[in-house]
Amino acid sequence: MEPVTKKPCIDICEFNKKEICKACGRTGQEKKEWKQLSADEKHAIWTRILDSHGSGKGKNPRALRELFEKAKRKKRKKA
Repeated sequence: MEPVTKKPCIDICEFNKKEICKACGRTGQEKKEWKQLSADEKHAIWTRILDSHGSGKGKNPRALRELFEKAKRKKRKKA
């Protein structure tokens, strides 16, 4: 499955004690390896972070959810 957008970064990089970004929900390792991940791996990460950080628990959940929805609409227009 092709990921909806290249990366879920909303330009607020701040990590908690568990090394998870408070804004996008990715681990430091996931952020470093993002370009090398397969489409399925990226999709799995998007699914996880939308549930954890796009639902009101993240630093800016609305921005994360809006990024995902905007990319989804853009992808539909291209199809």
